Amino acid sequence: MDRLRIVLADDHPLVLMGMRDLLEKDLSFDVVGALSSPTDLVRHLAQDPPHVVVTDYSMPGDDTYGDGMRLVKYLVRHYPKVQVLVLTMVSNPMIISALYDAGVAAVVLKRDNLAEIVTALRTLQSGRRYYPPGFLRDGAVDARSKFIGERINSLSPKEFEVLRHFIRGESMMQVAETLKRSVKTVSGQKISAMRKLDVQTDQELVAFCVESELFQ
Repeated sequence: MDRLRIVLADDHPLVLMGMRDLLEKDLSFDVVGALSSPTDLVRHLAQDPPHVVVTDYSMPGDDTYGDGMRLVKYLVRHYPKVQVLVLTMVSNPMIISALYDAGVAAVVLKRDNLAEIVTALRTLQSGRRYYPPGFLRDGAVDARSKFIGERINSLSPKEFEVLRHFIRGESMMQVAETLKRSVKTVSGQKISAMRKLDVQTDQELVAFCVESELFQ
């Protein structure tokens, strides 16, 4: 079997280093690039497309290609032969489902062991999609966590993306520009999300997201 050529993308140098060290120990993997921004990633892909891209879901600060769902859809559309593995803190089943619907081959949750990336890559190597452990089932959680989880899981992927950018400190106008939607649309999605999360003010919204580590 040919070695799997892999490009890594993450804006945290230590995470990038940790992933590279882990994967280079496996003789069936060949890490051909380790990049810290979506722009650097796309430049690399244009010159030398690998078999798999392992990218962080959240890499703020890149106005050209963005991150999250916007970047994922760009990669899938422009590089259909490259399999995309998304690394994320997000465990909302609707968001994970939306990533698979967008065309990703694997989602690895950061809360799982880093070695899960190896499992995911081997699954892709065998010609199958990889799904995170517990994706289709709820683990044992206490009542409060379950309540918070249910509120978070009720968010639609579009509402989730609006909140993610708003929590970064972007205005509704900036969010609209980033997501290529109207200000009226993103404002409506933010209001809908706040209703689902049962928060009344922007301060309560920020507090909820920080407490629940929604975008960590």
